Amino acid sequence: MAGAREPGAEIAADGACAEHGVQPDAERYAAGRNEGLKSYCTYDRGFSVGRAGSGYASVCPDPVARDFLAGYQHGRELYGLQRRLDEVNSDLRKTKASLAEPGLSPRARSQLAERLEDLTRESAYLEQQVAQASRR
Repeated sequence: MAGAREPGAEIAADGACAEHGVQPDAERYAAGRNEGLKSYCTYDRGFSVGRAGSGYASVCPDPVARDFLAGYQHGRELYGLQRRLDEVNSDLRKTKASLAEPGLSPRARSQLAERLEDLTRESAYLEQQVAQASRR
Protein backbone atom coordinates (compact mmCIF):
# COMPACT_ATOMS: atom_id res chain seq x y z
CA MET A 1 0.00 0.00 0.00
CA ALA A 2 1.49 3.36 -0.99
CA GLY A 3 2.50 5.52 1.94
CA ALA A 4 2.01 2.72 4.48
CA ARG A 5 4.36 2.78 7.46
CA GLU A 6 5.67 0.08 9.68
CA PRO A 7 3.77 -0.27 12.96
CA GLY A 8 5.32 2.14 15.40
CA ALA A 9 6.59 4.58 12.78
CA GLU A 10 3.78 6.98 13.70
CA ILE A 11 5.21 7.44 17.19
CA ALA A 12 8.43 8.80 15.75
CA ALA A 13 6.74 10.84 13.04
CA ASP A 14 4.28 12.82 15.17
CA GLY A 15 6.98 14.67 17.11
CA ALA A 16 5.25 14.34 20.50
CA CYS A 17 8.14 12.32 21.93
CA ALA A 18 10.75 14.79 20.65
CA GLU A 19 8.98 17.63 22.44
CA HIS A 20 9.80 15.85 25.69
CA GLY A 21 13.33 14.83 24.77
CA VAL A 22 12.44 11.18 24.28
CA GLN A 23 13.70 9.10 21.40
CA PRO A 24 11.09 6.45 20.59
CA ASP A 25 12.16 2.93 19.72
CA ALA A 26 9.82 1.91 16.90
CA GLU A 27 11.00 -1.73 16.96
CA ARG A 28 10.25 -2.12 20.66
CA TYR A 29 6.93 -0.34 20.18
CA ALA A 30 5.99 -2.68 17.32
CA ALA A 31 7.04 -5.74 19.33
CA GLY A 32 4.97 -4.60 22.30
CA ARG A 33 2.01 -3.82 20.07
CA ASN A 34 2.22 -7.24 18.45
CA GLU A 35 2.30 -8.94 21.87
CA GLY A 36 -0.70 -6.85 22.96
CA LEU A 37 -2.61 -7.81 19.82
CA LYS A 38 -1.95 -11.50 20.53
CA SER A 39 -3.69 -11.19 23.88
CA TYR A 40 -6.40 -8.83 22.57
CA CYS A 41 -7.32 -10.58 19.31
CA THR A 42 -9.06 -13.62 20.77
CA TYR A 43 -12.57 -15.03 20.45
CA ASP A 44 -13.32 -14.18 24.10
CA ARG A 45 -12.15 -10.58 23.76
CA GLY A 46 -14.11 -10.20 20.53
CA PHE A 47 -17.19 -11.53 22.29
CA SER A 48 -16.73 -9.07 25.17
CA VAL A 49 -16.27 -6.12 22.82
CA GLY A 50 -19.31 -7.09 20.75
CA ARG A 51 -21.45 -7.87 23.82
CA ALA A 52 -20.70 -4.40 25.17
CA GLY A 53 -21.93 -2.89 21.90
CA SER A 54 -18.53 -1.41 21.15
CA GLY A 55 -17.17 -0.91 17.67
CA TYR A 56 -14.23 -2.74 16.15
CA ALA A 57 -11.42 -0.76 14.55
CA SER A 58 -9.94 -3.64 12.50
CA VAL A 59 -6.73 -3.76 14.52
CA CYS A 60 -6.34 -7.55 14.53
CA PRO A 61 -4.00 -8.96 11.89
CA ASP A 62 -5.34 -11.61 9.50
CA PRO A 63 -4.20 -14.78 11.23
CA VAL A 64 -6.07 -13.98 14.47
CA ALA A 65 -8.73 -11.63 13.13
CA ARG A 66 -10.95 -14.60 12.23
CA ASP A 67 -11.25 -15.74 15.87
CA PHE A 68 -11.76 -12.22 17.17
CA LEU A 69 -14.42 -11.46 14.56
CA ALA A 70 -16.30 -14.71 15.25
CA GLY A 71 -16.49 -13.74 18.92
CA TYR A 72 -17.32 -10.16 18.04
CA GLN A 73 -20.22 -11.18 15.78
CA HIS A 74 -21.61 -13.50 18.46
CA GLY A 75 -21.32 -10.76 21.07
CA ARG A 76 -22.96 -8.18 18.79
CA GLU A 77 -25.84 -10.58 18.11
CA LEU A 78 -26.39 -11.01 21.83
CA TYR A 79 -26.07 -7.27 22.38
CA GLY A 80 -28.73 -6.56 19.75
CA LEU A 81 -31.11 -9.16 21.15
CA GLN A 82 -30.68 -7.88 24.70
CA ARG A 83 -31.17 -4.31 23.59
CA ARG A 84 -34.39 -5.19 21.77
CA LEU A 85 -35.57 -7.19 24.81
CA ASP A 86 -34.93 -4.17 27.04
CA GLU A 87 -36.95 -1.95 24.66
CA VAL A 88 -39.85 -4.41 24.58
CA ASN A 89 -39.86 -4.75 28.37
CA SER A 90 -39.88 -0.97 28.69
CA ASP A 91 -42.86 -0.81 26.32
CA LEU A 92 -44.55 -3.53 28.37
CA ARG A 93 -44.23 -1.47 31.56
CA LYS A 94 -45.57 1.63 29.82
CA THR A 95 -48.49 -0.29 28.32
CA LYS A 96 -49.41 -1.81 31.70
CA ALA A 97 -49.29 1.65 33.26
CA SER A 98 -51.52 3.02 30.51
CA LEU A 99 -54.03 0.21 31.07
CA ALA A 100 -54.22 1.16 34.75
CA GLU A 101 -55.22 4.73 33.95
CA PRO A 102 -58.84 5.54 34.76
CA GLY A 103 -61.26 6.77 32.13
CA LEU A 104 -60.00 4.75 29.17
CA SER A 105 -62.56 4.17 26.46
CA PRO A 106 -63.41 0.51 25.75
CA ARG A 107 -61.74 0.86 22.35
CA ALA A 108 -58.52 2.30 23.85
CA ARG A 109 -58.49 -0.39 26.56
CA SER A 110 -58.94 -3.10 23.89
CA GLN A 111 -56.09 -1.69 21.79
CA LEU A 112 -53.80 -1.52 24.81
CA ALA A 113 -54.70 -5.06 25.86
CA GLU A 114 -53.89 -6.29 22.35
CA ARG A 115 -50.60 -4.39 22.42
CA LEU A 116 -49.81 -5.91 25.81
CA GLU A 117 -50.37 -9.42 24.42
CA ASP A 118 -48.15 -8.72 21.41
CA LEU A 119 -45.37 -7.29 23.60
CA THR A 120 -45.62 -10.21 26.03
CA ARG A 121 -45.20 -12.70 23.17
CA GLU A 122 -42.29 -10.76 21.72
CA SER A 123 -40.61 -10.53 25.12
CA ALA A 124 -40.90 -14.29 25.65
CA TYR A 125 -39.51 -14.94 22.16
CA LEU A 126 -36.57 -12.57 22.73
CA GLU A 127 -35.82 -14.14 26.11
CA GLN A 128 -35.54 -17.51 24.35
CA GLN A 129 -33.28 -16.01 21.69
CA VAL A 130 -31.02 -14.43 24.34
CA ALA A 131 -30.82 -17.74 26.22
CA GLN A 132 -29.95 -19.64 23.03
CA ALA A 133 -27.33 -17.10 21.98
CA SER A 134 -25.82 -17.17 25.49
CA ARG A 135 -25.35 -20.96 25.32
CA ARG A 136 -23.39 -20.89 22.05
